[in-house]
Amino acid sequence: MQDDKLLIKKALDALSIAERQHTVKSLGFLDPREAAVLQKEIRGSVPAGMEYRFFGGYEDAERTMLVCFPEYFEPDYDEIIAALEITGRDISKLSHRDYLGSLMGLGIKRENIGDIVPLSEKYGKCYIFIKPAMLNYVGENLTKISRCGVRSDRRNLSEVIIPQRATEPIVATVSGLRLDCVLSAALNLSRGKTAELIKSERVRVNFMDAASVSQSVKEGDLISVRGFGRFKLAEVRGVTRKGRLSVIIDRYV
Repeated sequence: MQDDKLLIKKALDALSIAERQHTVKSLGFLDPREAAVLQKEIRGSVPAGMEYRFFGGYEDAERTMLVCFPEYFEPDYDEIIAALEITGRDISKLSHRDYLGSLMGLGIKRENIGDIVPLSEKYGKCYIFIKPAMLNYVGENLTKISRCGVRSDRRNLSEVIIPQRATEPIVATVSGLRLDCVLSAALNLSRGKTAELIKSERVRVNFMDAASVSQSVKEGDLISVRGFGRFKLAEVRGVTRKGRLSVIIDRYV
């Protein structure tokens, strides 16, 4: 895809600038598919003495920055990503869409916004990760979301605690680690039905379109199915007496 070629070029340029200027250079925010494309394509093109990392402000962030830096340099991620803590009355009624809509309504492009993590039901707050250049503008103008008045305060990334997303384990046995086998167990559907989902391009593995019904998956792989949700092959436990593989699949709730 032309967009992917341009993205790869920008990533290689970022690596080159960071190497040439002995500094940190970042690109993003990237959605999970874009990050997966770059992870695959630039791995063999990293100059000697250079490193890169995908980071979104906290562990397991979905939208991330590509951060390029010399191996002797430790980036200050607070200079690359700003965390805004949003508080206010009645914000428990607000959804991810409400926050994103208000930010986009301020004219902020999606690429300048990382994850939006509403924690209002339990913690009475929401965290928004943005580029530092947007910080003052958002702080001055994001005073209302939907009908709720809000306040925004910057927090150091070390202060931000994001609870791990809840999962439900599915214990199953499969004939092998083919995508259709694992997906059949995760969705409790026949392999024929899961094959239809894969062939209709509704399935992604680690945010990349599934290559085929027989694609191999491994422990730790993330499988998302449009209309069904997201699953992780959490553990391959071993072979049963009947010669099948015992697995644990985490379903995200």
